[in-house]
Amino acid sequence: MTVRRALGTAVVGALPWAWFLLRDVPLAVVDLTAIVLPLLALAIAGLAVLAALGGSPRARSRRPRALVLAVSTLLAGTVAVAGPWLPADAGAVGGRGVVVAGANVDGQGRPLDAIDGVDADVWVVGELSRRVEDALEERYPHHDGGGVPPHVAVYSRYSLERIGDAGPDLPGRRYRVEGPDGPFVLYALHVPRPWILAETELSYQVTVDEHQRLAERVAAQVAAETLPTVVVGDLNSTDRGRDYRALTAGTVDALRDTVGGPTSVGKWRLLLARIDHVLVTPGWCGDGAARVPMPGSSHRIVTARVGPCA
Repeated sequence: MTVRRALGTAVVGALPWAWFLLRDVPLAVVDLTAIVLPLLALAIAGLAVLAALGGSPRARSRRPRALVLAVSTLLAGTVAVAGPWLPADAGAVGGRGVVVAGANVDGQGRPLDAIDGVDADVWVVGELSRRVEDALEERYPHHDGGGVPPHVAVYSRYSLERIGDAGPDLPGRRYRVEGPDGPFVLYALHVPRPWILAETELSYQVTVDEHQRLAERVAAQVAAETLPTVVVGDLNSTDRGRDYRALTAGTVDALRDTVGGPTSVGKWRLLLARIDHVLVTPGWCGDGAARVPMPGSSHRIVTARVGPCA
């Protein structure tokens, strides 16, 4: 192999890793790529393998380069997708802590069976069904919200006060909760789904640009809080995207207390998207994190114990 050919092969092998240099470029195409990244990586690797299997003399001469591209793309894609699933120390919780849980039940009643198996102090439930509403209202003395926009409700063992209503910059509600370790602010969110076009027949509600703006606006509001703050809900922000990094720039991802994985498990399962989150502001930590299967919904339950750091 000549030096020129070796250099060309090295450049081809490095190309997929350029994603890590480009992923924060503020362009809609970058945000869209983050969403479809698993499928895109597989498609590129598959095409490279097909090119390597070509029978012409020209194709055979390019075979090493095509194979390098295929392997490098799969490796880079794996790091980009699974990297945010690796544990990152969220710190141990001191004191009693509060077990919070989030569940998007898709307007179905069947997920109640899974909800029954999670002993949470505070629930944030999106896309409610009447069966789930009625059951949780009976069990939790404090609750607010319901099956109206933004389709998210809170159920709590501790007293809570709504201190912020849904609006253009808040896709959910904001509460003050009187927890066992002191009061904290809870953001109960259900962020609209992003795509190229808003309000299409596929039921996407905002463009990727609008979704990024929402994430940045929520992050700014959370950063301005004076009390410890917990963010829970279906944020529709995949953990490899700019929106997630905006949200976690000033918070700790409590779910990274353990090995993670997708929480969107319905028709979009091939996107390998972790879009349901529990975030806490500095000074608070998270442990006991888990993703719990929730038959009847296209999401998994997310839960963690949060509170002042030990």
